[in-house]
Amino acid sequence: MSTNTMLSVDLATAASLPPMRTAPTVVRQKTPASGKMLIGGCLLHLPRGAWMLMDLILVCFGTALGDKLFVWWSAGNLFTDYNQWLANVVVGSAVIIAGSVVGLYEQTTLWVRSRILARCLLTVTIAMLASWLVLHLLMYSNLSRRAAASGVVFYLLTASGLRLLGHTAVREVKRGLLVIGQGPLTGTIIRSIRRGAVSGYRLVGMAVGDVQSARIESGGDIPVVGDIANIEDLCHRFDVAEVVVAEEASKNPQHQRAALACLRMGCRVTNETTFFETTFGEVPVSHISPNWFISADLKGQLQEHTTAKRLFDVAAATIGLILAAPVMLLITLILKVQGRGNALYSQTRVGQGGRPFTLYKFRTMRGDAEAGGTTWASPNDPRVTPVGRFLRITRLDELPQLWNILKGDMSLVGPRPERPEFVGPLSILIPFFNERHLIKPGLTGWAQINYSYGGSIADARRKLQLDLYYIKHTSLELDLIILLRTFGTFFRGSR
Repeated sequence: MSTNTMLSVDLATAASLPPMRTAPTVVRQKTPASGKMLIGGCLLHLPRGAWMLMDLILVCFGTALGDKLFVWWSAGNLFTDYNQWLANVVVGSAVIIAGSVVGLYEQTTLWVRSRILARCLLTVTIAMLASWLVLHLLMYSNLSRRAAASGVVFYLLTASGLRLLGHTAVREVKRGLLVIGQGPLTGTIIRSIRRGAVSGYRLVGMAVGDVQSARIESGGDIPVVGDIANIEDLCHRFDVAEVVVAEEASKNPQHQRAALACLRMGCRVTNETTFFETTFGEVPVSHISPNWFISADLKGQLQEHTTAKRLFDVAAATIGLILAAPVMLLITLILKVQGRGNALYSQTRVGQGGRPFTLYKFRTMRGDAEAGGTTWASPNDPRVTPVGRFLRITRLDELPQLWNILKGDMSLVGPRPERPEFVGPLSILIPFFNERHLIKPGLTGWAQINYSYGGSIADARRKLQLDLYYIKHTSLELDLIILLRTFGTFFRGSR
């Protein structure tokens, strides 16, 4: 199934359809809008130019403040110093251009906190590199590094802080969601929205071809609001912002015509698989076919992406090993004092392309942990030693895997590598399980930050759905989001 705009219409068939029928009158239930909802709606409709102007003001104020506080030999000020004006123009322009490139000014940025932080960090990093090249190599400016650093820190704190405040208001905004037809995932989507598991949406209901039959089939559990023949009236009446087309409905010319009418009205239109994927951050493996991989346009297969990711991995692993060396030495000594055996534990795992490799980690279990055979680890595994439990909670047991990253067996971010003893049976029981090996496994990943432990086939299926989402949407921004959230779990002591 393709994405939102790939809903074609057979015009000849559509022209032969019976005339539109009148849907039963439905009175919309209006709810009073809260103050946050009104503010959130205004923020979502704020023009990009306003956000750019705000960023420019923050950058200028930050550099001027840094120059005033830390550059005591400066005789000028913001209005008379040529270097200040030059720096503000260059750094401000760099921030605006970088923000536009990474999507900082897109409306969707305000919906997710981690996306705000990631895009602000990317904007600052790109802007500072570009500003340094322009000011020091091309213009030979003598802008103080202290003033520049102060401007960057001030901008990062204020720009991200203001956007995070905006996020609290935006999350109160409820976009009207209308479902066309019935499919294997529409019931799950509708029920999730009704019980509040999906934020940002207000369920309108379902539009179908035969209202009475649909009401009988749904048993009254799913609201049927009208006939698709009157789709435009329904969108106007219920203030619909997004439309989900059921899988079977998308093959019906009448439903296709209704979906195109919604597109022309400015609604976002997707099929149920795509909506499930983007809303829940995972791919429903039981409802996809090999065609999903063909149409997914996997970015991880591009040479430029793999090269950039490898460079980032090498740099991060090198810095990580240098910074973590004292901690790793201390852990080694503690494990040596604690008991017998090596402090390091090696284990065969399955990597990219199904190739096995040796993974290293600090020993956290007793020496006879697998005397009875290979078993899944559990959250309160009795085989884990007291020191090992602390290492697992803080994830310090995985520090030796920085060496695996440096060697090229793993990446910093990716699906967690499984043991061969588990991969064989799981690939038989779970559809597309082997496809998680399309990219390198990672030290952390999308599944690790969204799902705790995997100790059963059901857990493995759920983590595969999260891994497939990462494989499809892999990017520098998503990697940064995962790393930021991984640091968050580290400080919270979560596993």
